[in-house]
Amino acid sequence: MKFNRSVGAFEFPHTATALLLAVNILVYALTLQRSGTPAPSPDVLFRSGAIYSGALARHEYWRLVAYAFLHASMLHIVTNMACLVWWGGPLERRIGTAYFLLIYLASVIAGALTGIFAHTGLYFSVGASAGISGILGALLCLKLLRRIDLPASFFVINLGLNVVIAFLAPRVDWGAHLGGLIAGMAACAVLDAFEVAGPKLMRCKFPEFVKLNLGVLFAVVAWLTDFSPLTMLAALAVLIVAVKGIDIALSLPRGLAWTVAILAAGNALVAAAVTVLTLPGTNGNIVLPANLVPWAASTLRSLIEMASSVPVITTLIVLVAVFGVTQLVYWPELKRGLKDKGGFTAAGFRAERGRRRGL
Repeated sequence: MKFNRSVGAFEFPHTATALLLAVNILVYALTLQRSGTPAPSPDVLFRSGAIYSGALARHEYWRLVAYAFLHASMLHIVTNMACLVWWGGPLERRIGTAYFLLIYLASVIAGALTGIFAHTGLYFSVGASAGISGILGALLCLKLLRRIDLPASFFVINLGLNVVIAFLAPRVDWGAHLGGLIAGMAACAVLDAFEVAGPKLMRCKFPEFVKLNLGVLFAVVAWLTDFSPLTMLAALAVLIVAVKGIDIALSLPRGLAWTVAILAAGNALVAAAVTVLTLPGTNGNIVLPANLVPWAASTLRSLIEMASSVPVITTLIVLVAVFGVTQLVYWPELKRGLKDKGGFTAAGFRAERGRRRGL
């Protein structure tokens, strides 16, 4: 994927921006429905994943991400989503979907941690502000690195509004805003440094689908292990090995096809692990979503009971299905890789790595 230094102050939402927008709106609608009130109730927000002062002590690390998809009022979500669209479009167009999501996730987690440690008393927070501030921070980092041509007025206006709102609105979590902003700048700087050092560390320029797939796999593993530090370190080591393996594969004839196979295998193994960890026991204690129509509840319960009674077969079916579906989704890349007998595609990936330094 090629990126342009010159981006406009407004861009229509791209893949990740549109996805985050849709998920936030859907989650807000669900919390409204569960609350039965004009605004989501604190009880529903807490049970849905709000971050609070005791979350780390209770090892509820999943809240470090979940809180960012919850909002306390219509004004809260409208202002956050407006900023997401306004700032997210230019950033995602410039750096791509995978790096955009990585910066957003890092900012969300950093904002939650900053909020917890910045408040000595009772702390309770929801909202996408940290992730959105991280987007603005990443844009500012790219501006300072001279990677984009956004006008200085863009940052003066938006940073100024953030400061004014933080001082005038006592309920605004300034810690999350500040933590997200700094994390966005730091994550963007690290990614830029990696891209600059890329020709020395890597043989090839990774296609966007490879970066995105690897990022999703790592996020799923982290979520399954509740962000356990030791497990995440192990997952990071496996990720580094996988990245180098794919780097070598892409540099070889038909390497793109091998890359698709590696990703399909990784997706299948993680999906199998998810199946094993989420299948209920055979004791009949199956919890179904509320408000299902009777026939849907009955059918779903029967399917879950059947899957639980033969967990090995179910896991194998999931493994094979995900392996096949991944190859179908990546069929254009797989076909291109299979045809690359002369190594022309591989040569293109090698040339692209040294063609453009930095983000």
